Amino acid sequence: MQKLSSYISTGLQDKTRLLHRLTLSLRMQLPATLASHCWVASIDNRTLTIITDDPGHASLLRFQQYEILKQLNQELGLAVREYLNRLKIKIRKTTSEPKPPAPATPLSADSARHINACAEHVQDRELKEALRRLARQGRKD
Repeated sequence: MQKLSSYISTGLQDKTRLLHRLTLSLRMQLPATLASHCWVASIDNRTLTIITDDPGHASLLRFQQYEILKQLNQELGLAVREYLNRLKIKIRKTTSEPKPPAPATPLSADSARHINACAEHVQDRELKEALRRLARQGRKD
């Protein structure tokens, strides 16, 4: 069986490694509370695009954009004509685990009595039994 990397072009692998290296460098410059929420997404036309998962973090990045670009340019050792000169910040909400459903509110004893009373007047045998089963779920006050 071939390795997964054999199906991915070397150019794409190189770009992925560069973006990962830039993400690590970026995170080293930032406070820990901000660093884990930022990823370098792309470099295109001397523009560095960073993704964050919160609008507040995006504002903090905008305040630091010149320092970020300066540090990354130094680290990359780019020639003047290749310098990153613009920072674009995008906000992407991360997907989170779905919230568990709220626990069902227990049926009160009063509601159970009302359901039982309704069941007495229902002609359909199956519906009558279903209402009685539901009424038995009520609290015993």
